[in-house]
Amino acid sequence: MSQKQKKNSKVAGATDASAKAGTSAKGKDASKSKSAQVAEARAERAAKKTRKDKAKKTLSKTAKYVLVAIGCAAMLLSVSAMACSGVLNQASSSESYKLTGGVAATVNGVNITEDTITKQIMSVRTRGGYTKDKDLAQYLVDQNTTPEKLRKSYIESYAKQYLSEQAVKEYNITVSDADVQKAYDDAVAQYGGKDSFERIIKAMGYTEDTYKPLLKSRLEQNKLKEKVAPAKDATDQEILDYFNQNFDTYNDARRSENLLIKVDSKATDEEKAKAKEKAQEILDKINAGEISFEDAVAKYSEDTGSKDDKGDVGWDKLTRFVTEYQSALNGLSKDQISGVVETNYGYHLIKCTDVFKLDGNATSIDQLPDKFKDYIGNVVKTQTQSAAYSKWETEYFDKADIKINDMPENVPYNVSLDGVTPTSEKGSAATTSGSNE
Repeated sequence: MSQKQKKNSKVAGATDASAKAGTSAKGKDASKSKSAQVAEARAERAAKKTRKDKAKKTLSKTAKYVLVAIGCAAMLLSVSAMACSGVLNQASSSESYKLTGGVAATVNGVNITEDTITKQIMSVRTRGGYTKDKDLAQYLVDQNTTPEKLRKSYIESYAKQYLSEQAVKEYNITVSDADVQKAYDDAVAQYGGKDSFERIIKAMGYTEDTYKPLLKSRLEQNKLKEKVAPAKDATDQEILDYFNQNFDTYNDARRSENLLIKVDSKATDEEKAKAKEKAQEILDKINAGEISFEDAVAKYSEDTGSKDDKGDVGWDKLTRFVTEYQSALNGLSKDQISGVVETNYGYHLIKCTDVFKLDGNATSIDQLPDKFKDYIGNVVKTQTQSAAYSKWETEYFDKADIKINDMPENVPYNVSLDGVTPTSEKGSAATTSGSNE
């Protein structure tokens, strides 16, 4: 399926937006290790439940997918480490808690201040609604972590971010303002225009000016990856091996063409009935031989993402279709046409144009459809590059001199976990108690 089809087709499900809403942020959260990512994500989810911002409530489904993607990306690749005066610090208000001062850790002689870590953790605590010590304690226990471990994960994140920034400088990586603007314009175009995209990033606390540094950092990291671990095309054997290792994922695939009569989400029953009747009339003409399926697509289809490709929406194993569409396609043989299929987009006529099914593992690359070769080749290429970059990154970071100091006892997130049990165990105990009564 082409990129155009993936973006516009009314049968394809949401694509992975995280790879497209690239990001790293100066002045926002740091690039987090796994524990920190979990903490951020849980805090964001909890905070969202209490927010009553009307703009968020009116976001489209696509916008919400992007919202999550931007949030995750901001957690993963955010604040550019500030090494001025030899100190990694981040401006933030201390609100109602008391700061301790001091140095949490050093990275190649550069200080990460204790207050930087405290402010970051307390920001997550506030957004998550864990204002009471008992609530924070419960959260930590549920995450199988402690204040010490949480602090360490944030320190490691800051250290990693600082070292990443140093690597960008060391390898002379540059990203121009024009590159950043193009990336921003591409994101705007992909997600419904300037107004729509700005509502999305505003919901995450960004403006165009504060979001662009996210893109710049992401572009820098991509260039660094390409320099230290250049992408290499997958060999035929690598593609074949990957296919066989994921045989059930790709085998028994169907390619299809789609003819859509759209129905607005606010359509009346009468309007829906009229659209369904139109779809049925078109199907009757096709079945009577009055018009070919492809010509019918060209004349009647309202799916702009596939109409220009004779309705082709590609292989089902290489994309994701809405449930009703996929269910209907599963029941079709090659060249067979479905009845009228209703989805949230309207009424579809589906033609299965090809079926790919092997009885056992592939023994030759020639057995795979071209689209499978291209798709799997890109997957292998990306995975191989990522593995090589991770190896380089580990070796680069291992050379760094990182020293972590003991956690002060009086940091405001150092809550007691004594007597706190996981929420899941409490639920199990309640269930057991109820069943014994």
